[in-house]
Amino acid sequence: AAGNEANDNDVTPSYPANVDCANVISVASTTWLGAVSTFSNTGVNTVHVAAPGSDIYSTVPGGGYRRLSGTSMATPHVTGMAALVWMYRPQLSMHQVKDIVLGSVRKLSSLEGKISTGGLINAKNALEAASAFAPPQPPAHAPLALAFEDMDPNIAVYGGTVTVTAAADESDIEYYRVFFVSGAGFQLQALGHKVPATGAAELTMEINASFVPPKYAKYLVVVAGRAAGEMHALLNGIAPHVELKDFALPDSGPSYASWGGDRDLREGWASGELTVGRAESEHAITSYNVYWSTGLGGIRGPLVGKIPGIGRRAPSCAGKSCGLLGQSRTTDGGWRFARRPYGSSEQATIAVSGPGRLEFDAFDTERYYDSLFVDGLRISGNLSATLPYRLDLPEGLVNIQWKSDESLEATGWSFVLYQSGTTTNLTLGSVEVQGLGFEVVPAYEENELASAAVYAAVADNTPQMQAGNHFGVGDGRAVLPLAPLLSPAERGPIRRLAPLDKIPMFEDKKVDKKSKRGAPTLDVFEKDKFRALWSAPASPVQGSRVRGAFVVTGLSAAAASAPAARAAVERALRDQLSATIAGGVVGVVRVTGVAAPELEAAAELAAKVEFEVEPLSNSPALDMDRIEARLILLGLGLRASASFDAALGAALAALPTSTEVVAAVGLPGALRAHFAPPHRMGVRLAIQSAPATQESADTRDRKLRGAP
Repeated sequence: AAGNEANDNDVTPSYPANVDCANVISVASTTWLGAVSTFSNTGVNTVHVAAPGSDIYSTVPGGGYRRLSGTSMATPHVTGMAALVWMYRPQLSMHQVKDIVLGSVRKLSSLEGKISTGGLINAKNALEAASAFAPPQPPAHAPLALAFEDMDPNIAVYGGTVTVTAAADESDIEYYRVFFVSGAGFQLQALGHKVPATGAAELTMEINASFVPPKYAKYLVVVAGRAAGEMHALLNGIAPHVELKDFALPDSGPSYASWGGDRDLREGWASGELTVGRAESEHAITSYNVYWSTGLGGIRGPLVGKIPGIGRRAPSCAGKSCGLLGQSRTTDGGWRFARRPYGSSEQATIAVSGPGRLEFDAFDTERYYDSLFVDGLRISGNLSATLPYRLDLPEGLVNIQWKSDESLEATGWSFVLYQSGTTTNLTLGSVEVQGLGFEVVPAYEENELASAAVYAAVADNTPQMQAGNHFGVGDGRAVLPLAPLLSPAERGPIRRLAPLDKIPMFEDKKVDKKSKRGAPTLDVFEKDKFRALWSAPASPVQGSRVRGAFVVTGLSAAAASAPAARAAVERALRDQLSATIAGGVVGVVRVTGVAAPELEAAAELAAKVEFEVEPLSNSPALDMDRIEARLILLGLGLRASASFDAALGAALAALPTSTEVVAAVGLPGALRAHFAPPHRMGVRLAIQSAPATQESADTRDRKLRGAP
């Protein structure tokens, strides 16, 4: 483009149009009548041709159209015509194409003495001039196949050997050449050099150095050529092609893997949650592949599942002032960055992946001139009055840029950066156990880095497992087989409760992206999430007892606090627990409190019930252990939970219709009780009086812990 200042470029140069280079064509603008546009630069020695550039109907950013004027609107006409000539005669050199463009203009008196050719470009004349050159005559025969396998482990960088299977008939072939081709089928630049046709059935081209493909390149196409012409590299032509597949390996792996415990009591089956610590940088990780395994370096079993990578990236600093920043890890897993005080002309950029947050504990800079830019947001000035100041980071790559000018300085800034999403979970339903644990292997596409794998052992909890602290269920000290506590009907297919956060009134509200805020999840057993409606008078603990709580959905809190409803709950609990006691009498079961969720809508659909169980004074010593174990089973969400739900629903439905409880129960089967782990209170009932042939629970407990 010659420029839009109405100047003479011979007198006042305009760049880059005036660059003295053989491949430059400088273009002036004309109106639709052929006159020089009033704004256009000219120059009889430095401007070569003219093209329409006034009031051109053109595309604009955003998908629209506008009429625009300028030599930048004239130049595309010349570019397009040059491409047309080159497509017509692809063997022409750059100099030959330029000569044809300049030599084929239509002379206009309005342009005489103003540009070197004195004319307007003309596509018809240009193609007629190009026809004087013989058309290309590429070979009729094509190579049979092309193969390439990337051997460079770096992302988006390729290296390896290109293998060409020669044409069956090479009588008209002098060489083979490989081109990059876009996904849309456009020929891009050539890869490497020409490979001479030697008569060999297979030819190779070694790529001595790794290469980065041109933008949009998706395929390699091999063509045959000779002096008279070369084939076009087309995806739908006779020339073979191969897709560019990037071979890359992860450069790191997960930080750890942890199995949360087996919730399936059937032998040979497991159900639960695997927690995986993401790698600090997932630049080269597309997934974490989870396999059954006998251990790292052992026998790997079948694939259990894949956890997608999210592109996590730990903070990294680039720029001349990175060495001046204070950088350290905090005890709670954050990264502290500080510059106190700072100097003139500092520049540093911290790149990190979100989501996350920044927590500032100091910020004092020269207003406007010395600033931190967080994802484009400027932070500048003295913020002491607003500290501590928190700023949420969005998902994806975030740049935190620090700049100071050459003038005044202040005391500086300090913040701690916290990343979210540092761990991820793989939830397993009931699956067959096929190893001793899970091996978690980082992968980039189908390529895995086994040396960076981590391992989590899995203990298969069976009906003969022992309940208690040492097995991750409950917080009491009951240690006894659970199998006798399951009735035959409860040992069938497993029935699971939906997590409370899947129940509508306990769901998180959608986060407002602008405010970054949302309603907190209603934690089932946090006291500050509930308000008490009824409490029993306090009574001193007499001996050993178990306290528990459950949230029942499908029953309003107000209805649950009614005396008749509390009595129905006590009956349902007593019936459930008595079945586990040798004598069939559990002792005292009392409801000690009823609470309503703080969320008003949830209070109509759920209630929290607290209770305690005290055995009879003459009951066997193991009764307390059995009661605690049964409550643990109710909390696991197995079929035992379904039997309690049914019993509670029946007890409430049997109440007199004059009460408000029946109406509050809702549809049949709507009741669901979600039990918290039980708490053992008071003195543990030892069983030293047990026969010598019977191993006591305490003895088994010590053995399991390895104690003498």
